[in-house]
Amino acid sequence: MALKEDLLKAGYVCFGYISPPLSSEDTYPDYIKENVDAAIARIKSVADDKSVSFAFMTDIHYSKTPNHDIRFARLMNAYRELKTSVGAEKILIGGDVVNDGVKKYKWDNQKELARLFEGEKFFPANGNHDDNSIWDDVTETAPFANHLTSEELYSLFYSHLPSLGAKFACEGERLYYYYDDHNEKIRYIFLDSNDPPQDTDDEGRIIYTKQRTVCLSQEQIDWLLNDALLHEEGWDAVITMHTFYREVDGESAHLSVLRDILDACKTGGKISATYYEGDFARTVEVDFSERKNVNIIAVLAGHHHQDIVAYTESGIPVIFTGNVIMYEYGVPRIDGEASELLFDIVTIDREKKKIYTTRIGAGEDRKVTY
Repeated sequence: MALKEDLLKAGYVCFGYISPPLSSEDTYPDYIKENVDAAIARIKSVADDKSVSFAFMTDIHYSKTPNHDIRFARLMNAYRELKTSVGAEKILIGGDVVNDGVKKYKWDNQKELARLFEGEKFFPANGNHDDNSIWDDVTETAPFANHLTSEELYSLFYSHLPSLGAKFACEGERLYYYYDDHNEKIRYIFLDSNDPPQDTDDEGRIIYTKQRTVCLSQEQIDWLLNDALLHEEGWDAVITMHTFYREVDGESAHLSVLRDILDACKTGGKISATYYEGDFARTVEVDFSERKNVNIIAVLAGHHHQDIVAYTESGIPVIFTGNVIMYEYGVPRIDGEASELLFDIVTIDREKKKIYTTRIGAGEDRKVTY
């Protein structure tokens, strides 16, 4: 990690999330179009008039720079051809949407990315980078100097959602919500996996930043139990969030309560328990056997910049997907090849209980049973 003096001097670049220089300025080169054409054929081989398809993209880390703008144009040209060909009219976004930096830079990136998505039905989940608390944390600048509040994030990237029919727990103030597709009888639930108390210390600095703290607030848990997971019979649910509980992730320990809730919902179980201690104590009182609930198909997540499939104890698949745009680290991504992009068209076959994720760009297709 660069020294804080270097970060301050740079003014906006953090952690190397800058896409390498382009070898071409073509916004829809043949190598991407050919990759898309092949993906369309694979999608049509698993989709039918009873299946449901949508796009899933995560960890965009967009930066308002010429090379990101061209790569993003390639991304959206690829998506729009897929949408036309296979009917994937929704984009689910798994968080970490723009790059880190001083507040004006972060704000401008968020505003520009929202503009670039205009005209599409896009549904974001909040990521740990999105509120920019990392910038004050790493650079040790004045408390809140570069922080984006939930209200600001809502105004920048979520305010279009009520017009699409999305229902927020608290419109304009919270970043978790759901959207009902009445034709398909699917509820899309979007959780905020970085939702800690916003208490401050004696110097006015946030004690638990969204950047560093993975948890659900008690308010979000109550909303999930008493609203989002309740529905009439015959409805399924797809959950999108930035990260999810994994045994190998110490940082995600405070999401085990969510794992238990989803498993109990799936099996019709009962929970009467308090999880954790102190500021993270969470109380759950629910008997899923005595109510009508959605059937949870899967959880979609990002954060790790890797393709991973895990299962909860009741068999709910948790599908992690790699980062959208090419960066100078991690999974091999090659400029001038289709691997510079990475996103999925997700197709759900509810009769066979199969989820097909058809990969555009780097990586492989996946078939998941639920």
